[in-house]
Amino acid sequence: MPMTNVSMRTGQSAQFRTAVLKGIHESLHEALGIHPEAFFMTITEHEEANFLANMTFPFERSPDLLLIQITLTAGRDAEDKKRFYEHLVEKLQASPGVDPADVFINIIEVASENWSPGRGLAGRNSVIPATGAPATTAAS
Repeated sequence: MPMTNVSMRTGQSAQFRTAVLKGIHESLHEALGIHPEAFFMTITEHEEANFLANMTFPFERSPDLLLIQITLTAGRDAEDKKRFYEHLVEKLQASPGVDPADVFINIIEVASENWSPGRGLAGRNSVIPATGAPATTAAS
């Protein structure tokens, strides 16, 4: 269950922001096999004075730059990540029309035991049975 945080300059519409989050979620599912119901995502908007990024290195970017940071459970190889990066850029270019140069992605990998989905349960795959009692933790 990844946690996604997107930082951007203020000024984009709610429709644009929703399309960004939807595109990221769909790419995580389609390119990395993340469960379709595993989404925990935020967007933080910043005034110009609070958003400093190099706009020319290693290529030019527009003021619409998106800084996308995704925390995932460790275990994916370089090819999986490369496939995800390419998929996400294509998805965001198609909707809401983000220039590929404006998609800056950072993945942070953590061990499975570093997740708690709530209720003090340990492990990202903790499941709550119908009775409401915590299930045993299954790491994957």
